[in-house]
Amino acid sequence: MAKTLKDLLLALLNATLILVALCLFLGWKLARSVENIQDNFRESLQIVQPLREQAQGVREDLASLRADLSGIRILGDDEPELKQKLQQALVRLDEVQAKLETTQARLNELVENPQMLIDYAVTTTVDATTARLIELRGCGEAA
Repeated sequence: MAKTLKDLLLALLNATLILVALCLFLGWKLARSVENIQDNFRESLQIVQPLREQAQGVREDLASLRADLSGIRILGDDEPELKQKLQQALVRLDEVQAKLETTQARLNELVENPQMLIDYAVTTTVDATTARLIELRGCGEAA
């Protein structure tokens, strides 16, 4: 009986050590994955910077176009059809400029606060991994 108990305790200790080693290995792999994600985001943010500058240039072009259209509208006060079309063009231009400003604000936020992207990527990765593990274990529905 004592030998059986001793063998069971050794088997339990062995299994526990194997599980600890497996957890350490998986934790190390996860840490490496997070570091790789951070490196990828740093590279992505370097790509976003020229887009941000280009959006600023487009915004300036839109402002110039608006000024030109306003000048033409003032000159074309005699023709109501021309005035109406110019007004419609100015309204569309305002809508495009509003969308561009929103996009530029988002780009600025991403460039100034890359931690948001990293947090989103890590959260998404962890959720996907958890779902996959649950599926492999047979506890959840297949996606």
